[in-house]
Amino acid sequence: MTSPIAHVPVLLEEALHHLAVKQGGRYIDATTGLGGHSSRIAEAMGPEGMLLCVDRDAEALESAQVRLRSFGRRISFACGDFRDIGTMAQEAGFERVDGILFDLGVSSLQLGRADRGFSFALEGPLDMRMGPQFGGETAAEIVNTWDETALANLIYGYGEETRSRRIAAAIVRDRPFQTTWDLARSVEQAVGRAGGQTRIHPATRVFLALRIRVNGELDSLDEGLPLACDLLDPGTDSDGGRLVVISFHSLEDRLVKQFLRRESTGCVCPPAVPVCVCGHVARLRLLTKRGIRPSEDEVARNPRARSATLRAAVRIGGVNGGD
Repeated sequence: MTSPIAHVPVLLEEALHHLAVKQGGRYIDATTGLGGHSSRIAEAMGPEGMLLCVDRDAEALESAQVRLRSFGRRISFACGDFRDIGTMAQEAGFERVDGILFDLGVSSLQLGRADRGFSFALEGPLDMRMGPQFGGETAAEIVNTWDETALANLIYGYGEETRSRRIAAAIVRDRPFQTTWDLARSVEQAVGRAGGQTRIHPATRVFLALRIRVNGELDSLDEGLPLACDLLDPGTDSDGGRLVVISFHSLEDRLVKQFLRRESTGCVCPPAVPVCVCGHVARLRLLTKRGIRPSEDEVARNPRARSATLRAAVRIGGVNGGD
């Protein structure tokens, strides 16, 4: 097995506070990574609690198993995409749970391994797959085969990069690419570091866009959040299961915010409809009116936390929830 790797979980205390982990509870860490959040959840839930650790990255999950082995059979592991969280929970015997955590984005292991191709800080193959064992299109296949218009749309849509057309033209001109450094160099030569972005490498948003597309991250989140809500124990208004989501870029956070707003609202009919016909019933109550950001101290200790936003909600009963 892989030995444990140094990892600093983001917004750890804030996540634990909003999960309100209780003795004997049942929890799911939908993005286990190297197990930083999971270990604290396992400690807090006590010897009678149960935790399901999910991750699509088999290598990361193996490292988490090493880190968490002292908790024994209280912890189960499932390798897969959290868009399948319902199936994985059922197979592990988790029908209703007291809390689910999503810590989105890439793990320290993925960023720190050159052969995974997530970071242009290290030279490696343009892969970027979080679960390479499942196959799928790599970043290299995208930049080397997509046409210029499709690349520009991808970089603008997922990377929110306003210079996407210039970058896409350079990619088509300079390809084929083999490594992360090849691509980063092409982007930098195309747009430079001008325009007030001297501290941020111009390839940052390009790599983000590719990573999101390669892993279907927004689709997984869009499918996984409702399934997670289904798994939460409705309990009472104060004691229902908790949903905590930590996002790292605006597209993720926007999707999470919209989901929580919709599921914490009763009628969702258009304003022009005078009488409710949707039958929608609120299933969540918001615990965070605004996203929680890391403190300056945390960012100083862990720069990866800089862009993190935490949002949380608690499950409440409702006829639409199957209760």
